[in-house]
Amino acid sequence: MPGEHATDAPSRSQNHPRRPDLSSFLALLSEITPDRPESRAREYAVPVPDDVSAAFRSLAEALQVMQRDNEHADSDLLGNMIEALVSQAEHPPKEVKGVDEEYIAALERVSINKVNRDADCPICGNPFVDDPHPLLVRLPCHPSHIFDLECIRPWLLLNGTCPLDRVDLAKQVRERKQKQLEEIKKNASPGDEEEEWDGLYG
Repeated sequence: MPGEHATDAPSRSQNHPRRPDLSSFLALLSEITPDRPESRAREYAVPVPDDVSAAFRSLAEALQVMQRDNEHADSDLLGNMIEALVSQAEHPPKEVKGVDEEYIAALERVSINKVNRDADCPICGNPFVDDPHPLLVRLPCHPSHIFDLECIRPWLLLNGTCPLDRVDLAKQVRERKQKQLEEIKKNASPGDEEEEWDGLYG
């Protein structure tokens, strides 16, 4: 989804500052995200704690830049997000429990005409109407949880939770996929595996 939203548009007004550069974070993430092994430099490598820690630290640093440089930013929310990232950087999980790009692509898009004129992004605090190229998404946990995609995407890729209420969206996805897998296994007839074996070695 990079490129879907113009991040470096020169027409962006002074009231709507550019967001921090996330290229380092996204490069680190591609190394450690297990569901996209083909994009790793070290194919089949298991992410090591230092790599995982670096990704959390990198996003924390980007959010600190946003907090420092953007007077509209919600300092309390950003402070909580940064604190959570730093804590995870110090004690990195064995795997990243974020959502994938497919999940983000499927998030409900919200028309700028459907939000209040004074509505702003909960993370950066910039009014949606000030953005010349708004791309707004709604998280499924609550109808009012609308974010600028640029702000919420990196957090979701790494954490998979809503930063407002901490609902674990990634866990919901994992549970749904697990149920689908169990349903497929349950509905498979006992002879299916034998037929597949016979077909392979006919």
